[in-house]
Amino acid sequence: MVHCARRFYENLVPSCTIYDVECPDHSFRKFTDDGQYLISFSRNNQDLIVYRPTWLSFSCKEEDCDSYDLPLKAKRFESFFTQLYCVSLASSNEFICKDFFLYMESNQFGLFATSTAQIHDAPATGGAVQGIPSIEKITFHLLRLEDGFRLDERVFHNDFVNLTHSMGVFLYDDLLAIVSLRYQTIHILQIRDSGNLVDVRAIGTFCREDDELFLNSNAQASLDCHWLQRVAGPHQLPRNHVENGLDHNQINMNNSFLSGIKQRLLSFIFRSISNEETDKTLVGSLNLRCLFISVHDSFSS
Repeated sequence: MVHCARRFYENLVPSCTIYDVECPDHSFRKFTDDGQYLISFSRNNQDLIVYRPTWLSFSCKEEDCDSYDLPLKAKRFESFFTQLYCVSLASSNEFICKDFFLYMESNQFGLFATSTAQIHDAPATGGAVQGIPSIEKITFHLLRLEDGFRLDERVFHNDFVNLTHSMGVFLYDDLLAIVSLRYQTIHILQIRDSGNLVDVRAIGTFCREDDELFLNSNAQASLDCHWLQRVAGPHQLPRNHVENGLDHNQINMNNSFLSGIKQRLLSFIFRSISNEETDKTLVGSLNLRCLFISVHDSFSS
């Protein structure tokens, strides 16, 4: 008796390449990670066109398939892809960033970006960093790829985010991080299952949620102490004020050496090298170098 088991193909390997296929005059971006959608943009960078692959279109059961000619329809783009929709994303003065696309596979959401032209000599106002170009308007569009419905959008004005190859935007699970180079801030958003973009926090000048409250309270205490010093004299201040250094000048946030995120990054680098280095002389030299970098950074920004 011969026992036979059911067999099936786990993979279908293409054995034929078709050249000179007539394709629509679009700029094709990429397939989604699950292979369900093909993302493309119009040549004027205004519209989003999404296709769905139709997969297997021709097969051969014979052993020698090279001798068989493919049907004429196999050389047409429509034989392999079906256009689902065409959605206009950009306005008249905006353009789609062709190098930017993020895909949320769990909900089949797609994140796209449009922006106006860069301004390279924009003045640094409102806490912006000098020398960083500015973009008047950057818009992130969250779409449901199944039908092209626009779920939500987030707009950044007079800012700069590196959208080339999605370098300035990161997606981890349902958390989205957008790095503002112009204002040295990381904006963290959550993508809800409903398709809403919800602000979680911003890491930049302040890292923790109570940093601003802590610094403002110390600045107010310094101001009160300065007023007491002028009225009563430094020798009649309470002891704890002198020990805490509150008889110094008032704290000015605009003149502080480092923002919260820069201080954290420099501290992390210093502590990492300090813990690995056994020569205390080199640690002291590193400390001076970090101090020089922080002072230079404060004056350059």
